[in-house]
Formats: sequence, structure tokens, C-alpha cells
Amino acid sequence: MECFFITGITTYIFNTIRDGTKWGPMHWGHAVSSDLFNWKEQPIALYPDDLGYIFSGSAVVDHENTSGFGVDGKIPIVAIFTSHDPKKEKTGEIDVENQSIAYSLDEGLTWTKYEDNPVLKNPGFRDFRDPKVSWDNERKRWTMVLAAGQEIQFYTSKDLKSWEKLTSFGEGIGNHDGVWECPDFFQLPVIGKSEKKWVLLVSINPGGPNTGSATQYFVGDFDGSDFILDESFKQEMEKEHSLRVDYGRDDYAGVTFSNIENKDGSKLFMGWMSNWLYANEVPTEKWRSAMTIARTLELTKGENTFRLVSNPVPRTK
Repeated sequence: MECFFITGITTYIFNTIRDGTKWGPMHWGHAVSSDLFNWKEQPIALYPDDLGYIFSGSAVVDHENTSGFGVDGKIPIVAIFTSHDPKKEKTGEIDVENQSIAYSLDEGLTWTKYEDNPVLKNPGFRDFRDPKVSWDNERKRWTMVLAAGQEIQFYTSKDLKSWEKLTSFGEGIGNHDGVWECPDFFQLPVIGKSEKKWVLLVSINPGGPNTGSATQYFVGDFDGSDFILDESFKQEMEKEHSLRVDYGRDDYAGVTFSNIENKDGSKLFMGWMSNWLYANEVPTEKWRSAMTIARTLELTKGENTFRLVSNPVPRTK
């Protein structure tokens, strides 16, 4: 799932099953909105291909045309997603998941897959997926976080095509009761303070506070290569085992919007309003599951350490 903002319209790209209501051959769906409450569905954005199903990922607006996909002054939007090979999965092979890209020159309406996919091949993990990419303005390069087994790996690229591994995070840290997936990584100002901190989101399934799916988070600093957990946050986290974006059952695999900066530095966030405990069993017809309302994410600091704060996006008249 990924959201990006362009020319006054919010575009939402999400995983969907085209011909059923249970998990199956994954596509990328597409919807647009001008107010974050009323959404208009668009034609399917990305279909499965020879590399497999289209699993989760992200999309960025490549303003500097670092990818070279832009032509005639058109700014490319580049999608980065996991190609999941069901044939290799059935035969028990390891390199089932690799990372691929596609680009759009009409503000996300139509997409062209890169002819040299995948751009990041599996280094030997059965679970190797869900790339979330953002622009590192300080270093003038792209940063990617993705889930690899029970850790989050950090990569960097100048052009969104060639990727170099930086480091890994997660061994012995946080909740490992379920699969790690759908990470997100961003910087937030601390409310009422002059400092900023980096936040890493990691979805897990199972292992949630109310069983099933949930999203944990970590707060720390980033030096361009390593994500270093804040010491006070680490001590507090050890008391509670892990801290969550949402302690309810129905907010999973959420990510923040690209290409939009709120004046207060907060991030826009939207998740999947379901739980793998019962996602395939919800008694609906023709559709199943929904997305959460959009919310803002902010960071506050109390007596002991930092806490992520979320609030619904206010409805505009």
C-alpha cells in the first residue's frame, strides 16, 4: 500500500485481489481523492506478470528525474514493489521474492514496468519484501527499508534502479512473535521541542497486543547508514516489550504518504482496517476489508521517552 500527493489530488495505491474476496493473485489497485474521505476507484494499476504477483511496496515522485524515466518535462512517479513468484513458492525455493519498479508519466493513471526488473534480487531470505522508499534530501539519494526475515534492511540508491545495502536492524529488538513486514521510515519533529527523531514502523503478524496483526514502532537516530535506537526509548520498550501504532485489532500494514509536507512536520498515515485472524472470513459480499481513515502521526516526549501520537485527519468543508 502507498499514498502520494500530486496536483491537489491524493492517489492511493493498494494491494487488491481482482477476481475474488479472499487472498489470491495480488494486483495493485488504485483510488484518488481530493479530501481523504471520499475516494474514487480507478482501473487496476499493476497486474501480475512473469515475475509473479504484485506484493506491497511504495511509490515516490521523482522530481529530479534521477531514474531517467521522465521525458518531455514530465515528472515520473516511480513505484517500487515486491514481485512474488508463486511457482517458486510451490517448489519450496528460497528466492521467491524480489524487488521491481514501474513508472508513470501521467500522474499515476497508467504504469510501465521497467524492462530490467527485478532491480533488487533476493540475497537468500524466504521473506524479502515490502520496500518503502523515501528521498534523503541531506545526502541527495534514495533510502529504502524492507523486511528480510526477522529484520529490516536499509538500502540506498542514486537512481531507483541500482541498490546498495547499508545495514540491518532488529536482531533481539522488539516483538518477534510473528513475521516482520511492511516497514516505514521517516523523521518527525518532537512536539514542543527543537529536536527531531527518526521513526521506524514494522508490522508483525501474529503478535499483536490483542492477538493477530499489529504494527510496532521504534524511535531513534539515523546517520545515513545505521538506525540507532534511542537509549531512553530502548529502556522503556524493554518494560513494555514493544510499543504500537494502534492497540486495536484493525489497523495493519499502514504506511505514510509521499510527496506531501504538513506545516507542523507530521506525517499522513493510512492502514488496512482488518486483521489476519479473520480477514478471509468477514461476512461481506463482492468486497472484503477496508482502509482506515487517514490520520496524522506526530511524536511527543513525556517523562520517560518518546511516544507516537495519531489523530484522524480533520474533515474539511
